[in-house]
Amino acid sequence: MDRFQEAANELQHKLIPYQKNVTLAPFTSFKIGGVNPLFLQPENEEQIHESINILSKFGIDYKILGGGTNLLVSDHPDDFAIIRLSGKFREFQQIGDSSFFVGTAALTTPTFRKISLMGFTGSEFLSTIPGYVGGAVIQNAGCYGGELFNLIDYVEFIRDGGEIRRQRKDISFGYRMTEFLQKKDSIITGIALTLQPGDNLKIQNSLNEKREKRNASQPENKRSAGSVFKNPSLSDHSGHPLKSWKLIEDAGLRGFSKGGAIISPEHCNFIVNFRNATATDVDYLICLIQEKVFHFSGIKLTREVEYFGRIP
Repeated sequence: MDRFQEAANELQHKLIPYQKNVTLAPFTSFKIGGVNPLFLQPENEEQIHESINILSKFGIDYKILGGGTNLLVSDHPDDFAIIRLSGKFREFQQIGDSSFFVGTAALTTPTFRKISLMGFTGSEFLSTIPGYVGGAVIQNAGCYGGELFNLIDYVEFIRDGGEIRRQRKDISFGYRMTEFLQKKDSIITGIALTLQPGDNLKIQNSLNEKREKRNASQPENKRSAGSVFKNPSLSDHSGHPLKSWKLIEDAGLRGFSKGGAIISPEHCNFIVNFRNATATDVDYLICLIQEKVFHFSGIKLTREVEYFGRIP
């Protein structure tokens, strides 16, 4: 009996939801990813602790999978287990006049659209960001002038067997970066945030405007992981902030393809899986972009998409 089967037996005994030999592609926006041997879905904190203890007992490493919208998953993710939060972590609730607690397995787009339509303003930009709230926290997701950490009061997470609540002022974060992304030693379980009451018509208009802007500028409903690279913290000769998509375009890479992956002709900071692409195909294009952009501009682009497992 292999260690994954032994762990599965104990998970079943503890009534922790799990599956074996799960293809990960359907759980990612790229629709890329191989077969994983053990896929756990704990529904509360106790089950998270039990899951970690069982995996540790059999020497099995694990990774946390959320909405899969900012990930390039390995073609062979077969040497670790996956924990994907479920149950109570999918929920949100109002905890004060203008405050909310949101579980990190809640879907970002519908959750913040619902909160906005309840008459609260400040989080409309989050209604255009796909994936799980947990991923948005880890990346400090943002767009259209907004960032999630501008709204957060505190974050709850599990680290080293303890359940921790940390105020925003005590958390290191910045542009598309947090300490959770850098250290990767925590399981985020929920966030509290405070918004402001707003005018319903203005909120509806804001939601519509941001959705239309996203649809007009990005390859909507195509298999991608959003922006591949962060924008450099540099300006051009006219003082305008440099954009990664423009650097990629200037390097002549718009529409360049490898296998089933293509640098999007619509927005060349996106790579699209247009024909059964592999993680290796996408990795090739990512490395090509970094090489060519550096050759033409001297700028080293920093990847925003996270790698999940061995790639290539």
